Amino acid sequence: MHEREAKAREAVVEAGRRLLERGLVARTWGNVSARVSEHLFVITPSGRAYEHLRPEDLVLLDCRDLAKLGRQKPSSEKGIHADAYRLRPEVNFVIHTHQDMASILSTLGQSGSVPCAAYGLPSTDLLRRAVKAQWLAHPESRVMLLKSHGALCLGESMEKAFQNAQALEDYCAGVVAPYLDGVEKIAVPKDLGRSIRCGSLYELDLGWTKKTCRVGDLTARGAAAFHGAIYRLTSARAVLHCTDPYVVELSRRGENLRPMLDDLAQIAGSEILSLPPSPRRLAAALIPANAVLVKGFGALCTGNTLEDAETVEKLLVKGCRAWRFAKAHPQATPLSQADAILQRTLYVTKYAKRKK
Repeated sequence: MHEREAKAREAVVEAGRRLLERGLVARTWGNVSARVSEHLFVITPSGRAYEHLRPEDLVLLDCRDLAKLGRQKPSSEKGIHADAYRLRPEVNFVIHTHQDMASILSTLGQSGSVPCAAYGLPSTDLLRRAVKAQWLAHPESRVMLLKSHGALCLGESMEKAFQNAQALEDYCAGVVAPYLDGVEKIAVPKDLGRSIRCGSLYELDLGWTKKTCRVGDLTARGAAAFHGAIYRLTSARAVLHCTDPYVVELSRRGENLRPMLDDLAQIAGSEILSLPPSPRRLAAALIPANAVLVKGFGALCTGNTLEDAETVEKLLVKGCRAWRFAKAHPQATPLSQADAILQRTLYVTKYAKRKK
């Protein structure tokens, strides 16, 4: 392996760790690449967690025809990276992020001084063509929004790419933040806690106390009634109660949440229902989804692990902030029902199964 390739691989692995540390991506979402030579680049593999990524896990590709050298499956957005290297000879590093403020602003489909690619389902030729069109139309730009999805940031080095990503986030925050101000921090009527299931039992953590409960206990009351019902009716192994102010605000309105962003539709559900605090009804809503709004209480989020449920919570908070921003911007519209359902279906049937 040539020295430049080895350094490129190390830089991509380091960049993946930074993306997680700075909260620019959730779990395995987003992707990173680095140029090796005029025509070759290395890119993160598909569906691999950044915290466990090694230099040898990366995939070497040719930007001219996407010919692969190695056995790993590359990121599904490899074509977007290849186009960046072909169209921008000076660029040596590309990162695709789901950073919060840029993602929220992307729902407008335009943002003034920052190019925004028209919407296309992730990993499709439609999205690749939309991104390429914006690079050609804005030859000096190093950043781009992807409508209802995230951001793409280029740089002559890893450091420059991250600087551009941060500059983009700062700009987007300046536009978005004023519309997020003023949310009331209202205490929920009852803390429903969090829990982890193990066989026929689950440990319920209410903050001030922990207790072991039986899934089959139909006499359970309070928070245990909610957790028990979810474990009886769904395949969840972990449950947590989200009381973020933006989520509580939406839950008090009693409105269903149609995702504004791809990642929420994929990981949480094609529509997040809003229901009264009835354990059985809430559990039933969590059969096809991993989040449900509980009127006046915030939301319940589920997953195979608490880390999975926390990821759902993180994306739900971003989704509720995007919803609040959209209230002041009618041009910021939710994903179409067809796109949201398709993305959720693909995630559940393909991607999520590969993670297990």
